[in-house]
Amino acid sequence: MTPDRHNPFARDWLEVGGGHRLYLAQFGNPEGIPLLYLHGGPGAGCSLEELALFDLRRFRLLFLDQRGAGLSRSEKGLAQNHFQGLLDDLESVRKALQLPRWCLAGGSFGATLGLVYGGLFPERVIAQTYWGSFIPSAEGRDWLYGAAGAASRFPVDYHGFSRWLSRSERSTAALLESYAKGFTCLNAQDYVRSWLRWEQHLSLPGVLLPPPRAPRDSNMARIELHYARHHYFEAMSLFDAGLNNWPKHTRLLQGENDWVCPTHLLQAQLARQSCPIELQLVAGGHHSLVDDKMRHAVVAALCAMGDTAASCETELRSQD
Repeated sequence: MTPDRHNPFARDWLEVGGGHRLYLAQFGNPEGIPLLYLHGGPGAGCSLEELALFDLRRFRLLFLDQRGAGLSRSEKGLAQNHFQGLLDDLESVRKALQLPRWCLAGGSFGATLGLVYGGLFPERVIAQTYWGSFIPSAEGRDWLYGAAGAASRFPVDYHGFSRWLSRSERSTAALLESYAKGFTCLNAQDYVRSWLRWEQHLSLPGVLLPPPRAPRDSNMARIELHYARHHYFEAMSLFDAGLNNWPKHTRLLQGENDWVCPTHLLQAQLARQSCPIELQLVAGGHHSLVDDKMRHAVVAALCAMGDTAASCETELRSQD
């Protein structure tokens, strides 16, 4: 029987402490290979459109809205919303579902979260596939929000993004603080739209993307700013510590024209740590999966991961 693509076969709200209640929906084959999808942002939440990336006949697909994102709820706003909390939540979900091992997949900041998790708990990951990985370093933050990174390639758009600053305040920190104040002022929505416009332009330059989904995208902008202001809560040290512990069935894809998470930052990080995982460069690919080249490459990689996971599970059963 073909799974109903848009209707979950199970939905749960998980209490994880700190005033956070997470929304988890399961799609596809209840007896299939468990696969946790990690959305980006941070704070984007899962979207039903993303179901099209996955073979729902093969996978038991877990859509988790991370802390404060999507349908998840937070009693205390951004309090207790930090990187370690996101990691702890993944383990809470795995244990709640009584899964000894699972596959992971995601893009952008979701890739960051998954790669750190895979480095900490490689024995719990059958296989993992990520695209558009964000490097949560000072360089990654400066590239995205500073005056010398993506801004140098898109100066007109960056001028609009940074128009709230005086010429004497051109640091990344000053820009982030300006937005932090702006998000609480009377014309807060102007600041939110400006924040979202900059990231949308970098995701797929020259293409008019769908308009922001208020209040969902407004919430994402606030969470993204929260993480950027706090230097991603030292996620970079965890990323480095686990980089050479990644499961052998790890696949990384990066768009050649990804201006949100540029390829050179990920390549430099892999080379610095002598990481054996090969990076697949998608020719002409951008950050957004609205881009056909990137989406097709991701779908093919996820299909291949299904084959790998099925083979691994068959081998494990034969050893029991």
